[in-house]
Amino acid sequence: MASLKSILMSFFALAPLVAGHGAIIAAVGDAGGKGMALGIDPSTPRTGTKKTPFQVDTTRFRGQAAKTVGQTIQGGANDVEKGTQAILDNTGGSLPQVTAGGSVKMTLHQVNQDGAGPFSCMINSDAQATEWTKVNVATNVPGRLGLSRATTTDFPLIAEIPAGQTCTGTAAGQNNVCLVRCQNPIGFGGVVPVQMAGGAGAGAGTGGGNTNTTTTESVKSNKRPLARRYFAKRSDLENDSLEDLEEWQHDEDDE
Repeated sequence: MASLKSILMSFFALAPLVAGHGAIIAAVGDAGGKGMALGIDPSTPRTGTKKTPFQVDTTRFRGQAAKTVGQTIQGGANDVEKGTQAILDNTGGSLPQVTAGGSVKMTLHQVNQDGAGPFSCMINSDAQATEWTKVNVATNVPGRLGLSRATTTDFPLIAEIPAGQTCTGTAAGQNNVCLVRCQNPIGFGGVVPVQMAGGAGAGAGTGGGNTNTTTTESVKSNKRPLARRYFAKRSDLENDSLEDLEEWQHDEDDE
């Protein structure tokens, strides 16, 4: 029998319009500041699992944006310049302030079951989003191959900034910008603009030192019968067929 990973890759390759189910809604640097992923709309409610309105600002790495900064249902392809400006407008002019050897602490809001971990993270030093270097994830989101039982739940996600890292990018009038990209195995996640602290043009670094990692209300009573059967009867996801996963995923997206 094919592995779950190969089944997932085959299924999602045939379903490019699958909605995103996990969003990076907040981020802070080890030197302060605050931000969020490109494309995030702070007005999006975080209390449900349906495609509209709860998934509309989640980044999914699909199509022409698969290797760069991804896209959202609401805004289409993310744009570094416009997206960074939107973040600055929402945070009062700050980006997460990081240091070489430091970290960026993010809040991953898992909308529904396929927004789970583990997440892998990368960094781009020039804000062009064409070349990425893998970074260590110090605190990850629970899950197996992007799946878990969690819904409407916030998790901490911490990516380490490599020692010796430089940030040379410019975006929305800000210098010393890097991009930190995190995604789960199914291709949901986000890209967070960060700024090297202490450099010329760096922001003031206001906004506190931790993200909101509290758990939002879980909608356990509203789980679809299929999703409930899926997790109640299967302790080993490797035994699931493509038909099982496809039926479950279509049920999720139609909600």
